[in-house]
Amino acid sequence: MKRTVLRCGALLLLAILLPACLAGALESTAKTRTISMDGAKLIATQDAYFPAGDYCSEAKLSSPEDLYYRDGVLYIADSGNGRIVAYTLATGALSFLGEDILVNPTGLAVAPDGRVFVADYGASEIVVLSADGAELLRIPRPQEIYYGNSPYKPRKIDIDSYGNIYAVSEGTHEGILQFNSAGEFNGFFGANKTSALNLVEWFQKVFYTDEQKAKMLYRTPPNIYAIDAAPNDLIFSVSLQTERREEIKQLNMAGVNAMPKKLNYSDDYVDVTVADTGYFVAVTATGSITEYRSDGTMLVTFGGRASTTDRNGLTAVASAIEMDEAGNLFVLDRERGLIQAWYPSDYARLLHLANDTFDAGDYAGSLTCYEEVLHMNPSAYMAHEGYAAALFQLGRYDEAAEHYRIIYNAEAYSDCYWEIRSEWLRVHMRTILIILFILLALAIGSRLFRRYCYDYFAPLAAGWAAAKKRHPLLKQTLSDPLYLLRHPIDGVYELKIRDRGSPLAAGILYVAAFAVYMVSRAGTSFVFHGGLTAYNNPGAIALIVLVPATLFVVGSYLISSINDGEGTFVQAFTAIGYALTPFILFTPFLALLSHVMTYAELFIYQLLQGLILAYTCIMVFLAVKETQAYTPRKTVGNVLLTIAFIVLSILAVIVLYLLWRELLGFVGELFEEVKYRVFS
Repeated sequence: MKRTVLRCGALLLLAILLPACLAGALESTAKTRTISMDGAKLIATQDAYFPAGDYCSEAKLSSPEDLYYRDGVLYIADSGNGRIVAYTLATGALSFLGEDILVNPTGLAVAPDGRVFVADYGASEIVVLSADGAELLRIPRPQEIYYGNSPYKPRKIDIDSYGNIYAVSEGTHEGILQFNSAGEFNGFFGANKTSALNLVEWFQKVFYTDEQKAKMLYRTPPNIYAIDAAPNDLIFSVSLQTERREEIKQLNMAGVNAMPKKLNYSDDYVDVTVADTGYFVAVTATGSITEYRSDGTMLVTFGGRASTTDRNGLTAVASAIEMDEAGNLFVLDRERGLIQAWYPSDYARLLHLANDTFDAGDYAGSLTCYEEVLHMNPSAYMAHEGYAAALFQLGRYDEAAEHYRIIYNAEAYSDCYWEIRSEWLRVHMRTILIILFILLALAIGSRLFRRYCYDYFAPLAAGWAAAKKRHPLLKQTLSDPLYLLRHPIDGVYELKIRDRGSPLAAGILYVAAFAVYMVSRAGTSFVFHGGLTAYNNPGAIALIVLVPATLFVVGSYLISSINDGEGTFVQAFTAIGYALTPFILFTPFLALLSHVMTYAELFIYQLLQGLILAYTCIMVFLAVKETQAYTPRKTVGNVLLTIAFIVLSILAVIVLYLLWRELLGFVGELFEEVKYRVFS
């Protein structure tokens, strides 16, 4: 522990002083950024990596496609020249393999014994070379029947510690090709899934004829673009145009994505490399480099494209990335035919130390490191999450929950609350049971006393009855909604003939429903995304709720007035207002209940929420049916037409707004033009 604290302190001091020392010698080419603590944007942070120059410019590379590091040597798939280039970092020596064997190598991997596995896209084969470049094996298109009609154009390749070969074939949607060490095809592995149907695709699937569907393009899953075998033999895959936050997958032996969670930041990556300690780094074609913790949390992003001039640390078109034992990064620039190198700063080493100690189970040491990271950048999401994770493992759940709340991580906050609640119940369970027993005894005793001795509630009931007679609005606002709740059909009929309720009381109920919605939304537990935060603007919420509700009342009446409805607008207004009683009555209790529930009880929370909304919708349905004297079928038609009216009304307002904005913009430009020509 003491040693870890000293190491963290030394790294912090170096992280503060080193950039200032290097400022005169090293020009910053791209800012290092990280995710802000609200998860909404990227913010500047300390430099995590510094450019260390470029390599292999003297090798005259032509459109190099892949890069592999092994034992101090960088191996490059020199696609344009049809060869493999080996560059020794210590001496700068160059050697060339497969010059008369390969056609268009686009991917490679190197075994510990020096054998080079090459994905030869031009030859449509996988070629295995010895350490000195002699051909050892060719793996042509698999002849197994289960390979089917899939194309065989190997683009990327890697091997695991057991000698199994994994290859990516262009146009093959069944997944990664897996071969054993002898080159025998073992099947597909880790296939992507097709994305969910959008509205247009769903419409086509439901309503198009078989003939029309036959003319459409088949929906296929996204292609896997690159792979990397991690030191623990998990396979990392990189896919293009896939579901957001899943561009990089960590595939286990069953081909299932074992990434603990979705990436909290993603980009159009073309390659990924994995460190021995589990963190991984990905690069885009534009040279943007992003480092992730082993669980998928983004740490930093840096780098970029050299669009106009060649600058140290910037690439034109990146095609691959590799990492050595010291954490140095090497990015292959396909367009410029060279390798850009980056070395980690002390800030990056501090992050790595924090993650490594956490993964090793030294949570106290990890906490110390993350505390230093927090001091350096208190607005960083990854700093708060790492600090909170260490606190959680140390059993300091209250503090961990506070940091999870800062970064809006409701699920992790719920885990902390679960532990806090469990401990509180363990300590107070005896007291709770005693209180419940006393309350039950008092309730039974009170009931018996009222039945056989004296009903002390009778004067209150008499006073309440007298108050309702003197003030009818009390009865209309408080008693009649409860009657409607128990007897919805009779209640709506009595509202219609004015035996119960009033338009004024209905208006109060509309206001109450809106107030309950806003207060309950603000008062719901953070675990269930309650509270009016920056993402829940009260004005926007009010607009979203009030406009459709108003349009529903108006639209339902207008449609019923031209469709043989018997009710007036006042009757429809009153009945729908009283139909909101279940929502008004039960929603506050659900909001209070959410504060004693965790994410594990999400199903119960959603079930109760669904029951409240379903009961309210049934009440509204009955209100429309009984007010307009409709059959159930006709009521369904009225509701559907009302929903269509709401959608069309909102679209009409949007179109009018856009037209008026264009008209006013045109008038303004015309005025400026006249002003310029007449008065200038």
